[in-house]
Amino acid sequence: MTNNIINVLAVFTGGGFGAVLRYFTGLIIVSDKFASAPATLCVNIIASFIFGAGFGYFYSRTNIPPQFKLFVTCGFCGGLSTFSTFAFETLKMFESHEIVPAVVYIGLSVVLCMIAAGAGVYITGRGL
Repeated sequence: MTNNIINVLAVFTGGGFGAVLRYFTGLIIVSDKFASAPATLCVNIIASFIFGAGFGYFYSRTNIPPQFKLFVTCGFCGGLSTFSTFAFETLKMFESHEIVPAVVYIGLSVVLCMIAAGAGVYITGRGL
């Protein structure tokens, strides 16, 4: 029971840090029409990279506390990245008949996040 509480606190704390960083990124990155889309793309790419690097680094290391692994991956990366905002921004683009930007945003998000996650795993020297 105590480990579960510590795990929850690790995810909670990491998620808080990630969410705050996401908020500040949104304040820094500004665009004209779809103000939050560039910020969302940026944080999703960063979170994908960190998650991939974390996965690769943590995978075979048993000396790292599981709570730290949860803090970084599920907590921090989960709080930093945001699929719901990505979905909402994309729907707003479609609703505004901005079909090409919406499709480009979807494509860039999926491809760049996959590349970032793979690069994170790659730099740790760990294959999938």
